Amino acid sequence: MKKFLLIALFIVIMIVIILQFFKPDIQNPSEDSKKFITSHLQMPNDVLNQLEKSCFDCHSFRTKWPWYSKISPVVYLINSDVQEGREHLNFSEWGDYSKSDMMEMLEDIEKEVMDGEMPLGIYLPLHPEAKLSDESKKMFVEWAKKSGEQILNK
Repeated sequence: MKKFLLIALFIVIMIVIILQFFKPDIQNPSEDSKKFITSHLQMPNDVLNQLEKSCFDCHSFRTKWPWYSKISPVVYLINSDVQEGREHLNFSEWGDYSKSDMMEMLEDIEKEVMDGEMPLGIYLPLHPEAKLSDESKKMFVEWAKKSGEQILNK
């Protein structure tokens, strides 16, 4: 049994070493500033600052890739989360969304922030600055509501 465990451990270590040579591309795509959300919606600095801390890593092309995001197999997990986040909402491509999509995304921001679904719990231990206080949650909800009105009035 001990020999089997040693062989299994050796195989796992070899797989991890081999994975270091085959990683997904984690370069951020270039960003068109005309499409970025701040080119389309008014955003107070406190909202923008909190978005940078809590949302941009997964929901924009401004992802900050920490050192551990370059190590396999962690790189696969983080890259998957970032890709999925960008598919659901991408502040860097806000200008490509229709008005109805923008309204829906603002409503989703309100709901998910108030329900504590965002930022993801798995993200917070290594990014404690991303945790939203009750005050930050209210700030996001107020901004999202005002932004929705702004979109409707265009």
